[in-house]
Amino acid sequence: MKLIRLLSFLFLTTILGTVQAQDIHYTLFNMSPLTLNPAHTGAFYGTARIGGIFRGQWYNVSEATGFETPSFYIDAPIFRGFGKNDWVGVGTVAYNDRAGSVRLRTNVNMLSLAYHLGLGKEGKSVLTLGLQGGRVERRFDPVRFRLADQWDETNGVFKGDPSMDDLAGEGRNNIKYFDMSGGLMFRSNPNDKSSLELGVSVGHAIQPEYVFWRSPRDTAANAALFNFEDAKNRPMLITAHGRYEWMVNEKWSAAPTAMLQTTAGAMEVSLQAWAGYHINPEEQIKLNFGLGYRLSDAAHLLFGLDYKDLRVMASYDINTSPLNAATNYQGAFEVSAWYILKMYKKPDVQQAILCPKF
Repeated sequence: MKLIRLLSFLFLTTILGTVQAQDIHYTLFNMSPLTLNPAHTGAFYGTARIGGIFRGQWYNVSEATGFETPSFYIDAPIFRGFGKNDWVGVGTVAYNDRAGSVRLRTNVNMLSLAYHLGLGKEGKSVLTLGLQGGRVERRFDPVRFRLADQWDETNGVFKGDPSMDDLAGEGRNNIKYFDMSGGLMFRSNPNDKSSLELGVSVGHAIQPEYVFWRSPRDTAANAALFNFEDAKNRPMLITAHGRYEWMVNEKWSAAPTAMLQTTAGAMEVSLQAWAGYHINPEEQIKLNFGLGYRLSDAAHLLFGLDYKDLRVMASYDINTSPLNAATNYQGAFEVSAWYILKMYKKPDVQQAILCPKF
């Protein structure tokens, strides 16, 4: 029985530790600018930007519950900074991540602030510092767990529900904490036909305590197996991203894009090759499409459409990791959109009557 309990505890801590350490990630990461880098806050030309993105995956390997991550945001450049080419952007982002059959949910509400420093007399290059902070709540459904000592060998079914004591000693299934992140970004328009963006951000900068357990059962016996002091704080998430877009000719554009994330020794690298075709330049209609690859994980099919200040994107992941034996190569899908509002006061022009002089 002690061995079964220990194995059950090992199973729980492995699952919870792995899932908790896993941050949300999007294939269309540029369509979720405030979760990619808080320096994106207010980094556009317009009055306000409203957007959202939804990711769903692995419905066929987790009792049809899958993994879902909807996110919504709004941001705006609200006032000018100290220099004539400087401005300040503010925004808010919220997302709800649901993971797997245990219904592990992460609800996040963040406020963002960014200062955009215009470089040079014409301000064609901008250096931005962004900060983000807010509330995080995480919870799971303990009755969804099925532990080793619940297995009924006679009937071949699980019986009963695990108590919180069975799960993790003095456990809890709901935690709340404050989190912060920061980012730096450089953007430049060398000419009218090209643009460059480079950025880096640090998530979980204050490394908040985020574990579900308070203390393990049989601490002395388990001390050699688990280092809870090292595991209780959320590790920092380092993200680097870049994009360079240029007009190949009057109709076609190209935009190689890259993103790298690393946390607690794990690394994710996404490479994408986007192409754009201007269907109707006068009406500002542009078709976007491309291919991408997340190293050792999935290939990406990328689609999108720009219509004036509206952008709509979609993607599909083809799983190429060892998990494809269970997924049958089916990965994630994403849909996203943003709209930039431009509300400017029309100038009040007084009618002038020219009176010729003779």
